[in-house]
Amino acid sequence: MTTRDLREKYLAFFESKAHLRHPSGSLIPYDVTGRLDESLLFNGAGMVQFKPYFRGVARPPQPRLTTVQKCVRTGDIESVGDLSHLTFFEMLGNFSFGDYFKAQAITFAWEFLISSEWLGLDPARLCCTIFEDDDEAEREWEPLWRGAGFDPEAKIFRLGEDTNYWPANSFTQGPPGPCGPNSEIFYWTAAEPAPVSPYTREDYLRDEAQGKWLEIWNLVFIQFEWEGRLKNAARPHEGYEKEGMPPLPFQSVDTGMGLERTATVLAGQSSVYETDAFLPILRRIESVGDAQGVTLRYGSSEAQDMAMRIIADHIRTAVFCIADGVLPGNTGRGYVLRRLIRRAVLKGQRTLGLTEPFFHEAYEGVLAALGDAYPELAERREVIVQTLRNEETLFRRTLEQGDVRLREALESLQGERLSGRIAFQLYDTYGFPLEVTRELCEEAGVEIDLDEYERAFEEAQRLSRASGDMENVYADLGAAAVSATAPDAPEVTAFEGYEHLRETARLTRIEPHFGSEGASRRARVALDRTPFYAESGGQVGDTGRLLADAFEMRVLGTRKESGLFWHEVEIVRADGQRIEGQPPESLQKVLDSGWFFRSVEAEVDAPRRARIRRHHTATHLLHAALRQVLGRHVTQAGSYVGPDRLRFDFTHGQAMTSDELVAVERIVNEQALENTPVVTHADLPIEEARARGAMALFGEKYGDRVRMVEIGEFSRELCGGTHVRTTGEVGLFKIVSESSAASGVRRIEAVAGEAAGAWVQEQTQLLREAAEKLKTAPRELLPAIDRHLEALRKAKADLQKALSGKGEALAAVEAIPVGTLEITCELFDGLEIKQVTSRLDQAVAQHPNRVALAAAVEGDKVQFACKVGSEAGARGAHAGNLVREVAKIAGGGGGGRPDFATAGGKDASKTAEALAAAPKLLEAMLDASNVR
Repeated sequence: MTTRDLREKYLAFFESKAHLRHPSGSLIPYDVTGRLDESLLFNGAGMVQFKPYFRGVARPPQPRLTTVQKCVRTGDIESVGDLSHLTFFEMLGNFSFGDYFKAQAITFAWEFLISSEWLGLDPARLCCTIFEDDDEAEREWEPLWRGAGFDPEAKIFRLGEDTNYWPANSFTQGPPGPCGPNSEIFYWTAAEPAPVSPYTREDYLRDEAQGKWLEIWNLVFIQFEWEGRLKNAARPHEGYEKEGMPPLPFQSVDTGMGLERTATVLAGQSSVYETDAFLPILRRIESVGDAQGVTLRYGSSEAQDMAMRIIADHIRTAVFCIADGVLPGNTGRGYVLRRLIRRAVLKGQRTLGLTEPFFHEAYEGVLAALGDAYPELAERREVIVQTLRNEETLFRRTLEQGDVRLREALESLQGERLSGRIAFQLYDTYGFPLEVTRELCEEAGVEIDLDEYERAFEEAQRLSRASGDMENVYADLGAAAVSATAPDAPEVTAFEGYEHLRETARLTRIEPHFGSEGASRRARVALDRTPFYAESGGQVGDTGRLLADAFEMRVLGTRKESGLFWHEVEIVRADGQRIEGQPPESLQKVLDSGWFFRSVEAEVDAPRRARIRRHHTATHLLHAALRQVLGRHVTQAGSYVGPDRLRFDFTHGQAMTSDELVAVERIVNEQALENTPVVTHADLPIEEARARGAMALFGEKYGDRVRMVEIGEFSRELCGGTHVRTTGEVGLFKIVSESSAASGVRRIEAVAGEAAGAWVQEQTQLLREAAEKLKTAPRELLPAIDRHLEALRKAKADLQKALSGKGEALAAVEAIPVGTLEITCELFDGLEIKQVTSRLDQAVAQHPNRVALAAAVEGDKVQFACKVGSEAGARGAHAGNLVREVAKIAGGGGGGRPDFATAGGKDASKTAEALAAAPKLLEAMLDASNVR
């Protein structure tokens, strides 16, 4: 039986038992109410989306449901590559919410497994386990085993809460919430015959430990509410103290059968990788190898087989993650995905010898195996393939750089332990996750000093690095050739800028910048304490000035390196000292004298800082609003916070709609109008911050105490930036643009406060100017545009008609001599004057002494146009004056340039009369100018 058959059989069976077929939930763990389960990275069980139904806080569409749930579990990723462990798998499930309970759940499972109509398994190869105190479950199982001719004591085994309670060990340890015993069903996979009575619990445990029993189904009976409290609120990791476990208001059933494992049993195979769930993927990997000139055949060698199994497993997980909106990144689900992709690429490159990008090509195998059941895989082919290709290309570049460094370290290694600092450098500089370095070291038989790695990691967390998201405005300055440090210079700068924008400090370090002609007026300096915020977390560094009795410096920006705040400065004044143009040797003497090491007044540009604060707080509001409108999957993927604008990159798989942008903008402005206090908890226990729901980067290691920025109940984030005191200070918030920043990452640019006001003024002025050009009021601009677009459409059609010769003049007047000049007059019906202008151009092109006049009638109105040749103009003919006089005859007016002009008439019946008068009007014009 194929996985396709098994999947459909399972759903059909439970539909026959009055269950409603329910779609799989996303791998991002949203429940049926749309709430993101913050306790999970991925959806790892069929019941996750149904938690509100189990708790009774939402009503299911039907009390019996059945699903095939996409699941990802990575807790045992190191075991993936053997014959059974998977990171992505499908869980067949049936659920009861206050309807049937143990008796029917057990009976349903039994019927589906052994009935010839369904799976037809041999009951001799089955057994089950129950919770050691669950007499009720045993009473339900016993008659089924007896009826099949087996001794229940040789088929039912009582086990403890570590294996047969949900959640595991929750019978005594909690946590608080719904819980209950479970019953697991196993299949005998060993080559020898299945055991017969007498067969004891100890026999079962021995055989299960040897892998002879394979779990295929887990029946969970949710019937209690575990009540308790933390043993020590200050140390939640110490666990809970049980206070009671009363029955729930209603009993529920949550079951799960592993699709891949069961398919393996039904096919009589020894491995899930030999089923149709994986064979198309393995065959695809083989064909990729052929294309790269590498012979890959599954079953040829254990090392090759294991690498192919890892790749096959990880490509399934990666494809489904990306299809559900998870993208590679450095935090949370993105980090897990990136780790899986890199692990697979590493196996393909090092073990299989695939020298070119290959992982994205394995997608076709996943599509062949699972595309019919999950159409989203084909629908999102482009983003899946592109993301996989980009990620592998990026990692291969990383490997090239990091591999050289690691091999150098291994070659120079003394002993069998790699320095933890080198391992951390590989992570920090080259992007090597620790687990990748560990795998490479294991290949070389080398251990890593993990304690030293942890110390290096924690040290780095204390140091705020520049975001890497900003332009380096100092890149054109020469490298420092000389420097000086005061004897009493501290190793780190004390930052005082949260509370003060002005501080008396001491300059303790200086590094002048040099150009081709010696020292420039620029340098970087450090103080013992500073009010200047150093660029980090996307927020730009402060500017301002440093004022001493003997010098003045303009601060152009502030950065932080290894705990020191470096102020990039321009030396405005240095009394008695020549700095600019000095060679390094001369300037070094000045620095060594300690002339610069004196007290300074450090003053931040307060208005600029205020604008930055507005944009930073607006960024937090924007982040929360995006999560509210688009979903809890939205996470920050980069930012820029400056005085002029903010830029926010976030994970989202498609462009935002106009309605979504309007909704986000409205929410942010509503929060600003609420004038909610922005509270900064500068020294908060991390457990408390997490308990309050503060957003933190997954995988980041924080100290015991953190800084949290809280905006009422709307937003809580761990943040080291500067913020306004209340949201009202943000002022107006306006989204300027929304675009793509990368595959699966969107970018919003926005302005707040003064910048938003300036933007509105600019847009308002543009609106007024546009309205003036269309001769309408701003509020009527859209209808006016519509009219002009319609007129343009018609004009294009008419022009095409005229050019094709279909627009004929109704009356043509031959050229009439007027002195040494001549005039032609034409009348058109059904064409606008713009469409006959080309005729006028043609009329004078070969006759520079000609004046060409045309009239176009439309309804009861007429328009005139006049074109004057170059020679005619030199002799006194004036298009604007002539057409004005002609139009007067038709009850209108107008005028324009000497060489070309138009005019309009209100009475089309006077058109012929007006054209007939044109020669005389031209003659009078020439007489008046005394030029004939």
